[in-house]
Amino acid sequence: MKTKHLITVSLAVLMAVGLLTEGMAGSLESIDIFEKPGPKQTNKDFKPAPDKIQTSFGTLNFELDAFPTEETAQKLYDEMDLQRATQAYMDFNPALSVYGIVKGQIRDFGLNTSSDIAVHPSPGLTPSELYLTGNNSTVYAVASIDLKVDGPTVVDIPPGMYGTANDALFKFLVDFGFVGPDKGQGGKYLFLPPGYDGKAPEGYFPIESPSYRIWVVMRGWGDVGTGEQAVDWFKQHLKVYPLASGPRKANYSNTAGLGLNSLPSEDGSVFEMLNEIIQHEPGELFGAEQLGRLAALGMRQGEPFDPDERMRRILDQGAKLGAAMCRAIVYASREPTIRYWPDRHWEKMFLYNTTFERDGVNDIDARTLWHYQAIVVSPNLISTTPGAGTAYLTTFRDSKGRYLDGGADYRLRVGANPPVKNFWAVTAYDPTTRCLLDAGGNMNKTVGSRENPEANPDGSVDIYFGPKVPRGMEKNWVPTNPDKGFFLVFRFYGPKEGYIDKTWVLNDLELLK
Repeated sequence: MKTKHLITVSLAVLMAVGLLTEGMAGSLESIDIFEKPGPKQTNKDFKPAPDKIQTSFGTLNFELDAFPTEETAQKLYDEMDLQRATQAYMDFNPALSVYGIVKGQIRDFGLNTSSDIAVHPSPGLTPSELYLTGNNSTVYAVASIDLKVDGPTVVDIPPGMYGTANDALFKFLVDFGFVGPDKGQGGKYLFLPPGYDGKAPEGYFPIESPSYRIWVVMRGWGDVGTGEQAVDWFKQHLKVYPLASGPRKANYSNTAGLGLNSLPSEDGSVFEMLNEIIQHEPGELFGAEQLGRLAALGMRQGEPFDPDERMRRILDQGAKLGAAMCRAIVYASREPTIRYWPDRHWEKMFLYNTTFERDGVNDIDARTLWHYQAIVVSPNLISTTPGAGTAYLTTFRDSKGRYLDGGADYRLRVGANPPVKNFWAVTAYDPTTRCLLDAGGNMNKTVGSRENPEANPDGSVDIYFGPKVPRGMEKNWVPTNPDKGFFLVFRFYGPKEGYIDKTWVLNDLELLK
């Protein structure tokens, strides 16, 4: 047996980079292999992996050049399973997120059917309701539809109401209202289950869904009111029911103070939730490749999921590694175009679009960037029509690039005349949960144009962040938790030209001495 040289992973990477660099010369042009087959090679030109490889998970040894020892084989299978579990956590994070919402609303709000509506009335969400970067500036009404239970299902809305429906992979299905098929006139939306071959009746907007479960979120403006008044408003104006039965008895719940956990866990138990998703939805929703990766972990449609202790340990580590990688993608992005203004630390939450496709491929990091920190997917969130839709920017750092510390004091100077048709608002969030930051007593305070903060003589507005209110600036203060970091989301409701063309610039947070 020929003696192979011991190599390290780092050396292997360098060699690979060198070979790729050499081999990729001219790779941007299509090569006719019949015209350019390359120089002749023999068996001596094959470059095998060595029989001893140093890795981050130990030394791999191969007998008689290529046969893995028993110990090496086990190391490799452990690593393969770990890599598959980690990637599964990240790939299925959108599906886990929307299922966490649907399951949480049914479990924690007591929704019994698709017709039941949970209403988040003004003054809005609190930190006890865990929605990824949910805001407390608007009134929401939500429903959890299951086409497997009810068959074709109707969402009946009045003129002027708007919202969004997403499928079980958190992909966009339809917008309701002015930017939807009803054009603000209201109407009946009919959601059809996967594989439905019937004819939709006249008088409906038919929506074919690739999944059984659908999440519907509606917003209320203007005369919706507050508290029970808002609940009653949605009771009068929003109906969800099976096509077969027509309108049925429904509960409209005031969710204020009820508490909700919609977040998928970041440990091995999350794979139990994933199995629930896989067992309920059609296989076509996921594809053979994704289901194959899950099958390698022991999760198959139509079969019980019962991992042994070894696999449970690996799944637990995979979930934690997946969550850690998600944190890196969100909080320490390597995307070169992540900043909305190159000289500011305000970052885009949607990098390019809401389909997470770029140049014909899935941009998986862009997908993670959104879904690990936010919910709801709609083209309306990145509208470039002045005065339409909404726009969100987030920041995790101050003007010097330091992470935001809840024990420190900061000032954000919002320049005069923010370019919005409706209003603007800035809200603080918990980096662990990515939900509203609890600044004590289940309190989270948003400051924006609707709160009428004190303005400077030039029209700019100083907003302060910190554990203690600056003297005389109560209206301009967002409290933080001194024991935690935090991040901000700045929302433009109806962004206008100054935002779209970037001529208006949002300042960074300044650390106060």
